[in-house]
Amino acid sequence: MIAAQIYYEAKSDLKADQAALKAEREQKLSGYYDLPDSQDALLGEIETFAKKTAGFDNIIVVGIGGSSLGAKAADRFLRHLPQRNNKTLIFLENGDPIELSAAFDKINLHRSFIFIVSKSGGTIETISIFKLLLSRLGKSGLDSSCADQFAFITDEGSPLDRLGHSNQVSRFHIPKSVGGRFSVLSAVGLAPLKLAGYNVEKLLEGAKATRDDFFKDDPLALSAKSSFIASSGKSINALFAYAGGFEEFVKWYVQLWGESLGKIDKRKKRVGFTPVGLIGSVDQHSFLQLIMEGPLDKTVTFIKVRDFKRNLSIPAIALSGLEKNDFVDNQPFERLINAQADATLEAVKSAGTPCDELAIDRLDEYHLGALFMYYELLTSLVGVKLGVSTYNQPGVELGKQILEKNFK
Repeated sequence: MIAAQIYYEAKSDLKADQAALKAEREQKLSGYYDLPDSQDALLGEIETFAKKTAGFDNIIVVGIGGSSLGAKAADRFLRHLPQRNNKTLIFLENGDPIELSAAFDKINLHRSFIFIVSKSGGTIETISIFKLLLSRLGKSGLDSSCADQFAFITDEGSPLDRLGHSNQVSRFHIPKSVGGRFSVLSAVGLAPLKLAGYNVEKLLEGAKATRDDFFKDDPLALSAKSSFIASSGKSINALFAYAGGFEEFVKWYVQLWGESLGKIDKRKKRVGFTPVGLIGSVDQHSFLQLIMEGPLDKTVTFIKVRDFKRNLSIPAIALSGLEKNDFVDNQPFERLINAQADATLEAVKSAGTPCDELAIDRLDEYHLGALFMYYELLTSLVGVKLGVSTYNQPGVELGKQILEKNFK
């Protein structure tokens, strides 16, 4: 499971925090709380669907933001696992013509199954790439001849849902009360990950355990951490994760944190915390200097992996002039990266920056599900303390309106 350690003084009112999130859950302000439960029907549907699509080599996910970040984070986090099948997950997100052209040059579309993912059913980037896919498949529109190559993941009754119904395209529905950035444990994440061979049942188990632990006695100190962040006066929250598998997870965290908490509160005051996603030890050579000697406006969370499940050690090879590095000879790389995490945490603490630490046993589905839920609960708690509407994103809509106006 996850182990947590806070290296600052933090007070909390756990009962009040549990009551606040329980009220959100009961009032259906967000349905993510219930996603680890009652998914047997969906999982059965996905299992049957996976058998029907077994002949495809690639799984393409067309979506952006919350419609792709969670599944992409999971694929990067889990792709080293031996039980994964041979299907390649491909994510088409941005309308960058160079990236799209390069992707289509490499992909055999006729050997690819395609998910079109949009909660609203009308996301401009997603629908535009969908049109490009149809064109590259030699189609002037969606019809029955290619319907078996697509599935739509969207809100029930959305324009995309209606299009799928009219053309016999398979559809998975996102619960109405689950926003995109909280949707990774819905069909948005579960369907493509299952088709790619991942154990999504374990993903849900890990999420359920973390959620239930919080509502029982909060062993991960989510209440204390959220109270400190909300009242510390620090404007930046950095996640420093010591494993390459977290590369996309930290991007998922950036969207979750930024879009949920960057709001105008009940007092009409702008609030929020700038999220920064970092990978150790790589970003020790870039962002760390700013943490150490820049403004004291940050909190930092370090994440470590106890067991990388790889027996890989540093060879004892003598290199002239580089003898100062020989102290790590014959030591596992796992020990080196975790020692770097410990040393960096100690240095950051000594510089006066509030730190906390999360440690997981290994990079697998169970621990990833636990981390997804950990950050979703933390985001909800901080939102409650800030007095903002955690689950909307009104600031995003104006740009969409201007785009549509300027294009006409």
